[in-house]
Amino acid sequence: MHRYFSRYALNIFRIDMDEWDYPTHSHNFFEIVIIREGSGKHRLNDVSFDYAEGDVFLLTPEDHHDFVIGTPTSFIFIKFTEQLFEEKEEWQDKLWKKRIQQVITMPNTIPESIIKDESDQKSIRDLAEIMLKEFDVTSTLSRPLLLNLFSSMFIIMLRNLVGKIATISKVKLDERQKVSELLTYIRQNIGARDKLTQKQLAEEFSISQNYVSIYLRKHTGMRLQNLITETRLKTAERLIKQSSLPMSQIAEKVGFTDGSHMNKMFQKYRKVNPSELR
Repeated sequence: MHRYFSRYALNIFRIDMDEWDYPTHSHNFFEIVIIREGSGKHRLNDVSFDYAEGDVFLLTPEDHHDFVIGTPTSFIFIKFTEQLFEEKEEWQDKLWKKRIQQVITMPNTIPESIIKDESDQKSIRDLAEIMLKEFDVTSTLSRPLLLNLFSSMFIIMLRNLVGKIATISKVKLDERQKVSELLTYIRQNIGARDKLTQKQLAEEFSISQNYVSIYLRKHTGMRLQNLITETRLKTAERLIKQSSLPMSQIAEKVGFTDGSHMNKMFQKYRKVNPSELR
């Protein structure tokens, strides 16, 4: 698979296309893709789904993707690396570091536009348009303005992404953050069984090994194994419906031991054979 690299902490540009000219690829940077106009299919991490005007996608270096253009499409690409967050003093604040981590570690196990609210979509697009104009300006104040515009965009994305994390109510802010990070970690590593043991999670999040499952049940209503199983089933269901991957490959990708194991779990918890979903 092709991999693109960037030498810049921040890069912004617009491309208008009738056909997608690039192979399926990944990056060594983060990328925000904004659909100014047009429609078609976005293939992200082996899942194909519709895109339309206003959609916003956030890709991490772990993702791979391409587009199949249906109607002529205008894209705005904002590429950035973690080095960007060293440029603004405000971003070194502890709370900001948590916000940044929460956004850039958000997995694409459920591929879709990260912004659903039409008003927020417009705000993101307007901010991106201003950033485009400022990016080539040589004024000494252009860079600070770009960083502030990016900061505003980041907050809007955060507001929308937080809603994707499992609902956690009546929990102190620090605890809510820890639970959110723990759930994100599980989703990101759903295919790596060795990373989802109580011992590994305890080490990763500084929780007593014997308390991990109880901790999750307290804050999410589900014990660790139930949570892992449900995450595997949801991820597998999306891949079955929206990708052409073989069942055996999907089973491996989401952490089931094999296709037979996945079949049994779907029969037990969904009362359906996985092949019926396709």
